[in-house]
Amino acid sequence: MRVRDFSRPTTLNPDRLFGQVAQKLAVAIITGRVRAGEVLPNEDDLRSEISVSRTAYREAVKVLTAKGLVEARPKSGTRAAPRERWNLLDPDVLSWQFEADPNEKFIRDLFELRRFVEPSAARLAAQRRTSADIARIEAAYRGMADGAPYAEATIRADLAFHEAIFSAAQNAALQCLSSAVIATLQWSLLLKTGDEAAYIESLPDHEHVLLAIIDRDGDLASARMAGLVIDSLNTTLASLGTHFATEAGKIARIKHTK
Repeated sequence: MRVRDFSRPTTLNPDRLFGQVAQKLAVAIITGRVRAGEVLPNEDDLRSEISVSRTAYREAVKVLTAKGLVEARPKSGTRAAPRERWNLLDPDVLSWQFEADPNEKFIRDLFELRRFVEPSAARLAAQRRTSADIARIEAAYRGMADGAPYAEATIRADLAFHEAIFSAAQNAALQCLSSAVIATLQWSLLLKTGDEAAYIESLPDHEHVLLAIIDRDGDLASARMAGLVIDSLNTTLASLGTHFATEAGKIARIKHTK
């Protein structure tokens, strides 16, 4: 499943050749097809899948090195880096992880991050929000409520709701974590596409967070955001199970027809 970027541009453009090369190499590393310490496939190795120029390959390697997936060793070439060196909270790395291996442990880890971060952001937003902040959060909520579940505009509104809360918290350190939260939220929304009941049921939870922030009730805003994140984890895991079952069915049908 290709994760579209509905929030803000990442550093890579999937329509650019070097972005495609970076994606191919990153997925190979994350899935373990290229193990830590192994030399990366070169331009010739990739040409069976996509057209690769030397310039695009070098740009892709430069990007992956900056994100911790690749390391250059003197006299031994460019190799895949061990997982502990990856910048796991980088939006591109998260996107590649979702594409390559969206396993339950990884999802739970990310939602634990959301569980720690977002209630705190909601608490601070309730304490520090301005009238402009409220207008942004309200506009985003209206976009969620008025649109069709999981339509592009609705997903944009959902992401904007959470981004506006981070902004209202007025905390630069928390703001640095917002891109990882938004990437996780975006992926979970795309995974749940088709489960309209889950989306509709989440709307009152979002509204309750908004009302607590309007009332400047930090404790209540935090508690309601925590509940929203926990509910989102449960529906995401349910959709992940459905996704795996669907993919297994496709593989079985392909094998049966051979």
